[in-house]
Amino acid sequence: MKHFLCLILLSAFSCTSVFAQSNRYLEAGFLFGLTNYSGDLAESAVELNETKPGYGAYLRYHFNPHFSTKAHVYSGAISGDDANTSRADRAFRFSTNLIELGIVGEWNILGQKRYSKTGIHQFFMTPYVFGGLGVTFANAEAEFYTNPDNLNDYLKDPDEFNVTQRNRFLLAPVGVGLRADIRDHLVIGVEGGLRPVFSDKLDGIENNANPESGDWYYFAGVTISFVMNRRGKR
Repeated sequence: MKHFLCLILLSAFSCTSVFAQSNRYLEAGFLFGLTNYSGDLAESAVELNETKPGYGAYLRYHFNPHFSTKAHVYSGAISGDDANTSRADRAFRFSTNLIELGIVGEWNILGQKRYSKTGIHQFFMTPYVFGGLGVTFANAEAEFYTNPDNLNDYLKDPDEFNVTQRNRFLLAPVGVGLRADIRDHLVIGVEGGLRPVFSDKLDGIENNANPESGDWYYFAGVTISFVMNRRGKR
């Protein structure tokens, strides 16, 4: 009996050590933030008047303290209007909802183990950078709302306007963030990134503007996630 109790205690201690030293774990979380757009209908990189709410959910898997991967689905809206630029007399505008699916790799620059050698959770913060691939689904509808007498001055391709264009776009999400490992089960942070879509059709306008320049959009927000396998449990 004595030997049996010793074996149990030894096994428990070994398991605790393994869990405490394990660096792999899974998070499930949410993003709440803002979106913006850069393209043919935006003169500056970010037009504050066109900022929209964005949100989403993600799963993040940590391979070790410095490297993780995240799969996400984000949603939001973007819009643009010549009224916010020096081209107000051209009078183009658009709006669209977005659904983004993506997977990125993350480098946690100051990452460290979540638990001490005695199995106590350790609070820490780390900045991180990320990059990956994804796809965005959009249904932009471009409008031409100026005086009809100006049609010949601005419309090279009338078929682009007042037509909902349903498209999907390859994108490469890149950005930076800051994570705070608050508690055994809770991680919060902030994150912001660019979404180049390798196309000039995200805003529904290509031939009537500058087809040589691609469109972008941005996601930024607060992240809240919950650790699914605490203490390294898999």
